[in-house]
Amino acid sequence: MITFILLVFLGLFAGLINSIAGGGAIILFPVLQFLGLPLLMTNATVAASIWPGSLASAIGYKKYLSKLPSRYFLILLPCLVGSLVGANLLKKTPDHILKFVLPTLILLAVILIGLNPKVHDYLYKRKAKSRFKNPLYLIIIGAFSFLIAVYGGYFGAGFGIIILALLGLTSIRNIHALNGLKNLASFCITLTASAYFEYYHLIDWKYAIPIIIGTILGGFFGATFSTKISEQVIRKIIIFVGIIVAVYLFIK
Repeated sequence: MITFILLVFLGLFAGLINSIAGGGAIILFPVLQFLGLPLLMTNATVAASIWPGSLASAIGYKKYLSKLPSRYFLILLPCLVGSLVGANLLKKTPDHILKFVLPTLILLAVILIGLNPKVHDYLYKRKAKSRFKNPLYLIIIGAFSFLIAVYGGYFGAGFGIIILALLGLTSIRNIHALNGLKNLASFCITLTASAYFEYYHLIDWKYAIPIIIGTILGGFFGATFSTKISEQVIRKIIIFVGIIVAVYLFIK
């Protein structure tokens, strides 16, 4: 019962993080490792735990998403396909390689989270452009969305920040609309990967369910109160935890 309650609270914190800054999976990763899950099952269980929170967060941003032209939602299609490719690659990665790859990706996610303020500064300061209306530009955005989704399906931390940077190249001006679309894309990526992992029985639901309860609450409240929560403090916590986790996994 104590473990259940702890996982709910950790899920809530992870949902808040993903809604506002991204990288909440890093908080969940060491806890599931401590509970004894293998690396592959840890990654699969984290993916299964995140998607409901991403959906709740996207719903929290619905008033901003409803104002976006329908063409922006086309990026969700390559996200679905790319995530499936990434999940398949993860399943086929041998354990001895996975033990090196995952801590490396955690460090990469930490770097991306550290760069997040620069991404936000760029999104706020840039001039609005309408390049997304060009069919060729739409194809380029879709191709990059596919590659990001491959990474997201393989490892569920940090990809939201890359998506946010990619969406910054479009003509969307409102940061809340950008966050909403980012969370919607994250939902598609993690849901698809989770369905693949569940097919191969790689998800430990006794740990995933309490985390899901927390991420739903955290995702919704993070979107609702995003302007009142210090993103800077959250980012520093993620970076600190991420470095410790990566070093621990490298040593292990």
